[in-house]
Amino acid sequence: MFQALYDLTGCTTEPTAQALLDAMHQTVNLLGCTVHAIVPVTFVPHGTTAVIVLGESHLIVSTWPEHHTAHVDLFTCRADCDPDDAITPILAAFGTPNVHAQRVSRHAAATALSHGTQLA
Repeated sequence: MFQALYDLTGCTTEPTAQALLDAMHQTVNLLGCTVHAIVPVTFVPHGTTAVIVLGESHLIVSTWPEHHTAHVDLFTCRADCDPDDAITPILAAFGTPNVHAQRVSRHAAATALSHGTQLA
């Protein structure tokens, strides 16, 4: 299980909500994940947050076009390819952004409860 986080700055393009969803679907297909729900929200005067709920967790993209910035949160328990490769359709939708990536390993719930600290 992992969570891959991408901060995109210096975005040269602001994709439409549909173009963003298309890029997100391409990423999901490359990962080999299953789509359960899609929630796009477009804000006025600008910006979009799009959520794809996966059978394996989620993919979220939030945009701040006034700052030429977007953030991507990919959380999954499986992937058929490296998320850094799968994310390329989303990166392409934003032009040539600068990308800061980080990956967080997540523990399965049963493992965390039996070996980790339980918070009250």
